[in-house]
This record gives sequence, C-alpha cells and structure tokens, in this order.
Amino acid sequence: MKTKRISILVAIAALLGSGNIYAQQTAKADTTKVKEADRNVMLNAASANAGPRNVNIGLPASVGGTTVLENDLPVIYFFWPEMPFKSWRMDGMTNGVKLLDLGQTAINIGDVGFSVGTYDNMGTDKFQGNIGINSNHFGLLNGTANVSGPLNNKGLKYSVGAYVNYDPGTYKVSKNDIDRYYNDQMQLYKIALTQDYKFSTGKGSITAFYKYADTKSMTMSQYAPYIYHLDGSVSELDGFKIGRDSYLSGQKFTVEDAETGQIAERDALKDYGSKSHTLDFIGKNTFDSGLYFNYIIRLHSAKSGLYLPIMTGIMEQTYTDANGNEKTGNVQGVMALASRKTPIKSLTSLFEVGKKSGNHDWKVGLNQWIYDVDKFTTEGAIYSQTVEANPQRIPGSEVYGMNEYHDGTENKTALFITDKWDIANVLTLNLGARFEYQSLRGNYIDNKKNEGSTLPYLSREKTDIDKDWFNKAFMASAVYKMTSRFGLLGEVTYNEQAGHLENYSAGNEPNLKKSKIPGAGFGVFFNHPLFNVVSKATYIKRDEYRSTVNFTSAAGTVARPTVSYDIETIGWTTDIVTNPFKNFNLHFLFTIQAPKYKNYAGTVDFGNGETPVSYNFNDNTVTGVSKILLEIDPSYQWKDLRIWASARYFSKEYANLTNSLTFKGRWETFAGANYNLGKNLELSASVVNLFNQRGAQGTISGADLLTGDEVKDMEGAVLSGTYIRPFTVEFGVKYKF
Repeated sequence: MKTKRISILVAIAALLGSGNIYAQQTAKADTTKVKEADRNVMLNAASANAGPRNVNIGLPASVGGTTVLENDLPVIYFFWPEMPFKSWRMDGMTNGVKLLDLGQTAINIGDVGFSVGTYDNMGTDKFQGNIGINSNHFGLLNGTANVSGPLNNKGLKYSVGAYVNYDPGTYKVSKNDIDRYYNDQMQLYKIALTQDYKFSTGKGSITAFYKYADTKSMTMSQYAPYIYHLDGSVSELDGFKIGRDSYLSGQKFTVEDAETGQIAERDALKDYGSKSHTLDFIGKNTFDSGLYFNYIIRLHSAKSGLYLPIMTGIMEQTYTDANGNEKTGNVQGVMALASRKTPIKSLTSLFEVGKKSGNHDWKVGLNQWIYDVDKFTTEGAIYSQTVEANPQRIPGSEVYGMNEYHDGTENKTALFITDKWDIANVLTLNLGARFEYQSLRGNYIDNKKNEGSTLPYLSREKTDIDKDWFNKAFMASAVYKMTSRFGLLGEVTYNEQAGHLENYSAGNEPNLKKSKIPGAGFGVFFNHPLFNVVSKATYIKRDEYRSTVNFTSAAGTVARPTVSYDIETIGWTTDIVTNPFKNFNLHFLFTIQAPKYKNYAGTVDFGNGETPVSYNFNDNTVTGVSKILLEIDPSYQWKDLRIWASARYFSKEYANLTNSLTFKGRWETFAGANYNLGKNLELSASVVNLFNQRGAQGTISGADLLTGDEVKDMEGAVLSGTYIRPFTVEFGVKYKF
C-alpha cells in the first residue's frame, strides 16, 4: 500500500473506522470472468461503477483499489483525485479482459497486488456492433454501444463506442437540493482508427484511439448509522432502514476558499466532477523472423476533483435546529474533504520487443511516464448533522481550515525483462526483472514554517520537493510436472515502492523511505478430467507502512501521530475447478491467512496534562482483514440458458488495533441468468445480496487503545459506516449485429 497523505488516512480510518456496512453491488452481468485465475474480479461487492473488486493478497487493500490497465497502460498515473472509475468503465467497446498476478504486476507496471487489464475494439474487417441497455429496480439508466468496420479495402478500419450511466443509488432523496442521480453520472465516448500494413519483412498496424469522459459522482457519500454489539453484529436504528433511507444532509456545503480566505459555497456533485481527454497511439509490428515490436504512447489531460465526506464520532448533545428550537439527541460529526478540480497532465508510454526463440519466450520493455499535477488543493470543513433519515445540518457547527496542497511533476523511467523458459517438457521457469528510476520535483506548504500565518492558504510560503529513488522488482516462478497430472509449483517475488507528491499534501515532511515487499509461494497441482486443483502456501511482507492514526484517550482527547509499521502474512490457498457432469462448472477457492503487525509500538502524548499512553500492537492481527476467505462460483449451461451464482465468505475481522473489538463474518452473494434468443439477442437478469444481509466490516474509530473492561461500553453504541447496496434486482438486454 502506498504511503498516504493525512486526509486519505483520516478518510480511510473513518470510512472503515465506523464499521463499513456491506450490502452488495455487482457489475452489470457475469460476462467478464477472468479465466486466467478463475476469479470474477468484475463482480464488485463494493461498487458497480468503481471497477474491479480487490483481490486478496494478504495485505490491506490500497486506497486506489485494484490497478486498472487499458490497452496495457494504467488508466491513470495516480488515483487521487482522479480515481480510475472517473475515466474508465467496462463498456460495449471492451472486447478483452485479463488478470495480472503479483509477479506480472510488479514487473510490467511496478505496482503491488493483482491488476486488471482491459482491451478495446480498435476496428474490424467486417461491419459489426452491439447495443446494451441495463437497469435495476431502483431506476438505474445505463446504456452502451459499439460499432466497428472497414473504411476501405486497404486495411483502414474504425471503431466507435459510447457509454452513458445515470445511477440513483438505492434510496430516493427527499431534499430538493440533492440530485436524483447523485450516485453516479457518466458519459464516456471512444473512437479508434486503425491502419493495417505490410512491409518487406513483416506486417503491422497503427491505431489512433481517443477517449472522452465526463463524470459526476457522490458514490463515496453512502453512509448509514447503526447500533454496534459486542458479538460483532450490528442492528438498525429505529426509523432508519440501511440502504433505503438517505443519510445526506445536503448536496451543498461551505468551505474556506483557499485562494481568498473567504467562506464560499460548494456543490458536492457539480464542483467535484471530472472531465478528461485521452489520446493513444498504438503500434503493433510482427517480423517474419518471429520478432515483434509493439508500442503505445498515451497523452492524458484531465481536470478532476473529488468530494469525500467522512463520518466521525456520534454523541448525544443539546443543539439548536434551523428553526431556533433547542433539542437534545444524537449528533453526527462530518468531515468534508473536498479536493478542487485539479489540472492533471500525463505522458505515459510502453515499448516492447520480444520473440519466441527455441525454448525461450522473452520480452524487453521500456516505460517512460511523466505526470504533472497543477496546484492540487483540498478545502476541508467539519460540521454536524442529526442522526436520522434525511438528517438536518446543525446551524453554526462549521469549522474550517483543513487544507492540503502539493504541486509538481513525477517521472518514472523503467526497463523490464521477462522470459518464459521451457527448460524441459516437464519444467517451465518464468523470470522477470524491473529497474525503475523515479523522481519527484515540486513544492508543498509546510505547516511549521507557516505557523501563525493569516494569509489565505495558497498564498503561504512554499517548500521545494526534490526526491529521487531507484526501485527494483524481481520475480521467478516454476512449474514442474512430476507426472502427466501431478506437479509442483513455486514463486518468489520482490518489489520496492517509493513515494508520491501527494505524501506532502498534509503539510509536513513525510521522511519518505522505500517500502520493500518480498513474497513467496510453494504448492502442488493436480489435473483430472473431472477437476483441477492448485494448493499452495504463501508468504508476503511489506515494511514502511506510514499512516496517521487517530488515537483517543480515556478523557476523549484525540491525538494524531504519524506512525510506521510492517505487515507480515502467511497463508494457504486452495483453488478447485470441477466439472462433475455435463454443462456444470464449479469454482471453489479457500484461503487461510494470518496477517500480523510487526514493528508497531510507541507512545502517544495527548498533552493537556494527560498521562502518555504506551502501545504495542506487534503480532496483533491486522484490522479489516479476514483470516478465512471462501469463494464458491457455480454455473450451468442448458442450451441457450446460462445460470450462474457467486458467493464469498469473509470471516470475523478485528475492528481496532488492540484486537478487543470485532465484526462478525459476512457473505457477499450474487446470482443471475443469461438467455440467448438466437445468435444476436441476449437477455440477462441478476440479483445482488440475495439474503439482504447487513454485515459490517472495517475498523471502529477512537477505539484503538481500548482493552479489557473498557470495551464493554461499546455494547449498544451508535456508530456510522459505509454500506453497499441492499437486495437489488438487475436486468439487461444486449443486441449484437
């Protein structure tokens, strides 16, 4: 996981911190199953609009989620404020999906974890197209289309695509100032022109691909209050139905303008959207000798903002409402982090040369990535609202001044090499190495140097950023076939991750150090006509996690020290694919893991005359990560009808660093059917969260120092957390011609 600026850490602490309520959400249809790993990565229980789900690797998921590639380059260089879903979706022009494992991701893009790659239709030799319409019983409006074909008989062809999405979420807003389609509004348009050609020693193609995206979203605004119980379960408050009642106090709010210092009104949907332009030049060349040379050069320009409300603590207090009446009741604190629409430009490229030579299938690649962010600025505000359906904002509760800023350029230049070596008929070795130079040049606002300043935030003194790193990544994996059906497999990976400009946004010197991530796995496989089994033990570790933690004292004082620590995980995974009878397929994945904190100890000084508190979380289980994971994916094909389901189980998770509070295990469930009416028309229907569960996960803010009898006070506590969708029925129509 990348080191994060304070706002992101506070965001995640609170997003996960109050306990995330998981009802579920899925992609539009089960048409994107990634066969390389038998994982339905596009069945995302977190969001139908935000892209692929996080694939567990034994470490906490990054803030940006699973890395998404489009045509072999990352959709965006960095995830904040332009999250991947703001410029990318699965649409009618997508004609391929693949999953890259830890080693492939480390070598090809220098990232940590699994990554998902999608490919666009760049033109066809014959005229063809498709139109898809999707909806759900909450009123979703979603449509996508693609048309492609030849422009002449000399190899010139085209492809044009469109995607439109208006998502009202799962509840009807009752306030006039909240847009009906608050959850997601997107328009995405693509066009490609490809010219095939031949030359004296081979053949190739060159493509110009353009994409325009316009996105507005309050997807990250879905919260609900609930009652927490010490057995790890949650229950609904009287008068509030999770997933069906709104917990938004309004779409508009006020901030202190970072340029003028004046109070200004902002619109959470309209002022923090994103518009982007992407232009790719893609070349593919194959020589008669078998050598290939491929390249892609991407120009990306965006103006992107991000609105993130964070629910903090809930407490009973007396307040005055908008009508001047004095009342007593539960009041929710809200921290609104609003990152301005930031001009972002990037130039990313990939050049690859490779060939299958005898027993070797080798590739040499070069990445040159330049990323420029122009005066990234966050204007934060804190306010209070009532705890009820359609809550009221409490007048006069606003507090301003939680600003962030960075400006500058990042550069990455990387050389990587891979080789698939068939040493013998029974032994295959995959090798890879990546060598990457990374630099940061820019400036930030140092809070210590500007202490006591009364100037508007953006007029304060800037401090230069000048950092360089040399990052390395290596991978080696082997498959040894001991018999025609049974064999051994093993893998070793090593990766290094440095920092980003955004680490300076919090206004202090982060003292960045490279994070080192070694990993290994060893196991067996067995192939049988009725089933295939892979079972292996795994190990992964990452050091130099750096985060800001909100520690709360017994007196209620909050201290926010920056801490560093390591995480180490050992695990065992078994993956089974079986076809017990004709037309029936069953995928089963079982994982046991033990993610532990290491080198995580220190002392918290709360000031105000309070006694400092020492903590030691070494060998405690990592919060928000289950020890037991289970996936079951059956499907059955009967003539033109395919019936499928997917169920995922996450065991108990610890909700605080002392491991004294937990959340119960939960299931995420999906099911659906696809029916083909002839060759061209497909009807689909699916259900999300079949049993309408209210499982919670994540962490509980303010509880990281609680031990022993102190946790008893949490029984019946009113908390708030994010949720996904409740029981949802989706349906769609796709016509191909």
